[in-house]
Amino acid sequence: MVFEDEGCGLFSPLNTIKHTSLLKWGTKSLLQLLSECAKGANLSLWGRDELGEVTKESQGLEYNSAKDSTVLLVNSRAKPGPELGKVLSKSKPFAAIAKHDLVAAKVNLAKIKPGVLGRKSVSQVAKLGERIEFQPEILFQGYWNLVETNGLAIAEQAAPFEDQLGFSESAKLRGPPSNLIVQSSAVIEDYVSIDTRLGPVIVSEGARIEAFSKLSGPCYVGPRARVLSALVRGGTSIFEECKVGGEIENSVLMPHTNKAHFGYVGDTYVGEWVNLGAGSTFSNLKNTYGNVRTTFDGKKVDTGLIKLGPAIGDLAKVSIGALVFAGKKIGTGSHVTGLASEDIPPFTYFDGTQEKMVELLPESVIETQRRMKERRGLTLTRSEEELIWSAHRGSASERRAARVKKGRLG
Repeated sequence: MVFEDEGCGLFSPLNTIKHTSLLKWGTKSLLQLLSECAKGANLSLWGRDELGEVTKESQGLEYNSAKDSTVLLVNSRAKPGPELGKVLSKSKPFAAIAKHDLVAAKVNLAKIKPGVLGRKSVSQVAKLGERIEFQPEILFQGYWNLVETNGLAIAEQAAPFEDQLGFSESAKLRGPPSNLIVQSSAVIEDYVSIDTRLGPVIVSEGARIEAFSKLSGPCYVGPRARVLSALVRGGTSIFEECKVGGEIENSVLMPHTNKAHFGYVGDTYVGEWVNLGAGSTFSNLKNTYGNVRTTFDGKKVDTGLIKLGPAIGDLAKVSIGALVFAGKKIGTGSHVTGLASEDIPPFTYFDGTQEKMVELLPESVIETQRRMKERRGLTLTRSEEELIWSAHRGSASERRAARVKKGRLG
């Protein structure tokens, strides 16, 4: 059972319309990696109720199903790795705690209510088995931890790939040939430069690297993604069906996202079905060289990082020439133009030239998403529509706090 807890809020807006375990890290989703740590145990999901139908539809897993038996619980924020795997292999009941947060447990859930596990539920679980103490670092504290460690994750996850062609004669390679992993149906055009000196470069099935691109490891190009004469620096994961041009560095692009033109994206996490217009550029460094801070529940959170770009929620659209400050959050379904120096709430049209924010109606976001999916030969499902409506209702307080105006654009 992979569960969400109260700490998952610090991954907003990236997990507004998806279970936190479905965020990507390195070359896979957290859910895939946690399942591997649990040695293939049949993991279902617990989390926010509104995510149930879409998650069951896309993942084929049980969601918020009540259990009256001893099961394995794993926090969706737990860092996959040998340390976690060791505790998950225990046969007797246990509860692994990091400060006040539950990392994992093997307990009987008869008295625990499905959903987001709050402090009261954690306290109950902690009494049901051997208590194991972990340092807080065993849990991702926010999206910035995923960005900071993405390059290391790519390097660690590179070995299991199969169907490797190794060095491609159509590319100019600098570094160990063994660090170049090209799957059989991938295409690397002439005049491509690949640098594997600092880590592996992985090009998945159906991906295409166009001429005059440069890829530096560690980096991952997912299935059917296209690199359009781009500069892809280390630490970058480009997932399936993405298009990437310009320059990108130490960033994660979730599936079906477009950054097809020039512009810079660095130390940034970009959600699914996002479009970044030509010339849009994200800052990842403050003029003072101080730590980047982000905002959660109206309070500033020090990320501890000197370099950190924005977090861009699913379905967001960033217009041509838009500029977004370091550590800012662009909410799910929002549209951004001009200079964004503040967080943009979900379902908001932000005009940075006039500093104006107007609410985007869910009907508009749904229609835009339907058109975008149809261009990829896909259909927007009824449960996806309902989730957009639910997310719009659930984010009303954020728009009120930011004084987003009601009404239609015009």
